[in-house]
Amino acid sequence: MGAELVAVSDAGPIIHLHEIGQLTLLRTFREIIVPEAVWHETVGMQRLAGEDLDELANINIVNIAKTDIQTFTHRFGLEKLHSGEIEGLYLCRQLDIPLFLTDDLAARKSAKSLGIQPVGSIGIILRAWKLGELSVLEAKQNLKALQQVSSLFVTPEIIEIAIRRLQ
Repeated sequence: MGAELVAVSDAGPIIHLHEIGQLTLLRTFREIIVPEAVWHETVGMQRLAGEDLDELANINIVNIAKTDIQTFTHRFGLEKLHSGEIEGLYLCRQLDIPLFLTDDLAARKSAKSLGIQPVGSIGIILRAWKLGELSVLEAKQNLKALQQVSSLFVTPEIIEIAIRRLQ
């Protein structure tokens, strides 16, 4: 289970991993498809530089027709999600990609209802550890940084559960 996986990402994991200096963990995926709305929410809003994503060399930006998004949104009742999350779920369905990178609880719930596996920043760190990209100590430090440094809201209890998975 190496870097052969393809995933679609919303802005959350990109922003949160960047905030803790671990954006390169996204290289554990062969390809990450990023909807244009997510590109705008991250690079367009200057949360990180476009070069940061370009350096990963596995990011593919995709534009989607607004009419397709509107139809998809109404069909699956996704009106409460942000545009990047909706576009990401749309791409998962259209491209038959079973993994959606997201930290948003509502987006995670919607992904599951659509038969798509959500993976958040915590899961990406655990994946990197399983693949040998991080030591146990590095994984623990990154998990704690998610809670203490990044803008991700995650409870200490959730971080402790993740740390226990490293043992």
